[in-house]
Amino acid sequence: MRRLKPRHIQTRLTLWLLASVLVLVALFWLVTARAPVVLTESYVVDRLAHDAEVLILGVDPTTAPPRLDPAYANPIYDRPYSGHYYQLDVGGSTLRSRSLWDFDFQPGQLESLPGTYHTTGPAGQPLLVYADRIQKDDTWIEVHVAEDLSALEDRINTFRWRFAIVTLILLGIMLVAQRLIVRASLRPLDQVRRDCRRLQEGEIDRLDETVPPELRPMVEEINHLQDAMQRRLSRSRKALGNLAHALKTPITLIDQVLQRSRKDLSPETAERLAEGVARMRRITDRELRQARMAGEARGGQRFEVERDLPRLLGMFRHLHPEKTFTHRVDCASGALLRADREDMYELFGNLLDNAAKWAEGRIQVEVSRQDRRWHIAVSDDGPGVPTDSLQELAHRGTRLDESREGHGLGLAIVREIVELYGGSLSFSRSPDLGGLAVEIQLP
Repeated sequence: MRRLKPRHIQTRLTLWLLASVLVLVALFWLVTARAPVVLTESYVVDRLAHDAEVLILGVDPTTAPPRLDPAYANPIYDRPYSGHYYQLDVGGSTLRSRSLWDFDFQPGQLESLPGTYHTTGPAGQPLLVYADRIQKDDTWIEVHVAEDLSALEDRINTFRWRFAIVTLILLGIMLVAQRLIVRASLRPLDQVRRDCRRLQEGEIDRLDETVPPELRPMVEEINHLQDAMQRRLSRSRKALGNLAHALKTPITLIDQVLQRSRKDLSPETAERLAEGVARMRRITDRELRQARMAGEARGGQRFEVERDLPRLLGMFRHLHPEKTFTHRVDCASGALLRADREDMYELFGNLLDNAAKWAEGRIQVEVSRQDRRWHIAVSDDGPGVPTDSLQELAHRGTRLDESREGHGLGLAIVREIVELYGGSLSFSRSPDLGGLAVEIQLP
């Protein structure tokens, strides 16, 4: 089953806030859009009810036919299609306003009186009708009074359009404001993210714990894990160095006993023992050299090329004063290799150690940045390696020449480090010095 890509917290908050704002605005629009209609119709109904009472007062039901005193009817009811109408049903007779002409209201639209209903007027205009039944002089009079709502609806529609425009503007302002609020609220997360990146690059040892209470448990846990890893790494390095240092004395004693006992051993046995002791001494010397290179640097610290490479070369110049180490760095000042500093110390240390072992007198190191990748090249002026044997160099334990000291692990360790960081390793003959050239590409 395909898993959906998780959304950012900021996007999720924005979508939920947007949905809630839209729902609130929609409800507000419905209430506000309906309110003017209810209020205005209530006002019109009150006025129509007043006109109906006045008309009833002007009806004389005792005459045949019944008649309405014109003094009780507003003159607007006399103008044809004026938008103001009435109809009186008195004892089977009907009295209409002149504005109605021969138009009849439909009394059957109401189940009970008094009440209101909507209908279409004589000129096709929308009407609001108030109807009631009132007894006068033992005669029931049913009255219908109507008013044209066209002008009122036009004003209400104009109000709705203006209100919609203002609402959209306010909605836009609210969306921008809530976006800014979400960003401001999540700013501490951005700071934690930047601190994590700085921690990864070795610029800081711990995350800043001056964060909101919601983030403090996470930051404290990260710091706790970082401290635990630092302690374990430090203990491991010290233990390895101590172990190598502690083995030097027993190895020396074994070597001395072997030298004194050579006459009691067969030449073949003595040679095998001497070779084993020499190999143990080389391994312990290598581990002690790695411990000296690591020093007290904290884990996770990045390798700063312009600062750390000269330090490493200085140590090898001291170990091999008879050989010349040169280097060329082509990158911006303060550039960092996105790799652990100790891994890079081990990578460069093994490359330089191998080059110094085989070089006649010159070792050259080149470091540059090309197409968002780091290019590292270490070459020497030694005898080099035959072309058909180049790919065997990085195999653990492989030694192509038994005449030089070594145990065949250096270049294999280099390959493991390069593969760990997703890089590539290649061997060739140096066009400048003539010896072996090791080239590495790292992201």
